[in-house]
Amino acid sequence: MSDFSNESVLAIESTLNEVDRALERLRVGTYRTCQVCNTPIGDGELIADPLLANCPAHPELA
Repeated sequence: MSDFSNESVLAIESTLNEVDRALERLRVGTYRTCQVCNTPIGDGELIADPLLANCPAHPELA
């Protein structure tokens, strides 16, 4: 029997998917840009959460 619950596996998969998306944004040059309004995402926000895809005005659309 596995020591991991289904929720744990899903949480890990979700985080890995976020990392993959952040790496793709780095690759194409849009990492520091909000995916909704194309404004820059501040250094402070990215330090707090390096996987952010959107500025603070669009947190629900990440």
